[in-house]
Amino acid sequence: MLSFKKIAVILFLVLTLCRGGFAAGTELLISAASSTTDVLKELIVAFELDNPDVHVATNFAGSGTLLRQIERGAPVDLFFSADQLTMNQAVGQGLVNQDEVHNIAENRLIIIGRNDLPYSLVNFESISLPNVKLIAVGNPDSVPAGRYARAALQKQGLWDDVASNLIFTQNVRQCIDYIARGEVDLAFVYATDMRFPREDVDLLLTLDMSEPIIYPIGILKRSKFQGESARFIAFLKSEKAEEIIESFGFSNF
Repeated sequence: MLSFKKIAVILFLVLTLCRGGFAAGTELLISAASSTTDVLKELIVAFELDNPDVHVATNFAGSGTLLRQIERGAPVDLFFSADQLTMNQAVGQGLVNQDEVHNIAENRLIIIGRNDLPYSLVNFESISLPNVKLIAVGNPDSVPAGRYARAALQKQGLWDDVASNLIFTQNVRQCIDYIARGEVDLAFVYATDMRFPREDVDLLLTLDMSEPIIYPIGILKRSKFQGESARFIAFLKSEKAEEIIESFGFSNF
């Protein structure tokens, strides 16, 4: 029978080996816009298959919320924004190197509605008609989709007409949830959110935006894993990654 001392030594050696095994790998943390959730998870699976020494963890939220987390010291290695404005703010604050920012994909803004609406949305201007009740939109101060929506409404002179009907959300996915539960009539989301038909949601309009919806990714200056982060970005620009990105409804940049 093993003595207590021998058992303690064995346990110590096992723990040491386990810790050594974990230390041999690298864990990257990506803070990414909510609209990248599905595609990024698929991209990470493919990346890790080719790079078994690197594990990639994710943190999803609205781009503005993610930037505030980074400003407060969140231990992030890569920032994947749904717009260039928020990325430019990160660069301007010295959080991300401009030389380490790469545009990865493009998206489009659409209007979706409940499938039981008693009216049709003939054109963008009809969003201001009296029969349109509540409209879900990302908070323009923190959600790029909301900022794009506000810009489109202001360009057509519709913002003041619909302002009282707007329900601000924390991210695009929350807009879809409101529609699916029948709590609002309409919502502004991305085209990628409707790449598959849904029983409870209808695609009503695709907006022609003057400002392209571009997704940039950048490496945080304080990341301890600059090389591994650069390797992940290089993968995102590979042919394999481009095929995955397109399969989720994005356009490659």
